[in-house]
Amino acid sequence: MSNTNGKSAVSSALAALIETAISIREALGGTVTQLELAIENEAAKRRTAKEVREAYEADLAEWEAEAWNRDRSVVNGDGKPKSPTVDQIKTLVASERVAAQRTGPLAKSLAMSNAAAYDHEDAKAALEQCAKRFRATEAASDLTAAILNAAAK
Repeated sequence: MSNTNGKSAVSSALAALIETAISIREALGGTVTQLELAIENEAAKRRTAKEVREAYEADLAEWEAEAWNRDRSVVNGDGKPKSPTVDQIKTLVASERVAAQRTGPLAKSLAMSNAAAYDHEDAKAALEQCAKRFRATEAASDLTAAILNAAAK
């Protein structure tokens, strides 16, 4: 009688292990799908961030070219125009750039570039989480397979 109970207990444990293996296999399939979606999302966000950053850099380059070429002559006391030095122009352009980035013509493209960069960082973090979840599920799957293989011998 105890031999029958022993076989029944082993069969019950094996059935539970097989059921666990099936659940893990389904979970592995789900994590694969999530990982694929996370990879696609990260790639799309990376491309978008790059394109938006390049657009901002183009806007900035155009703005700087105009700022450097602007006539900055001032009339001095004798009525003759006087141009500022290169160092003075550098200082003026730098302060004007800050104002243009805060509230001027560069503000929108800079904000879009920053937002796209933040979205990309979020997508990278989500991808890392999905990859870790996949590896954990894969490890559980490998362990279950090893136990089943050992039980089959």
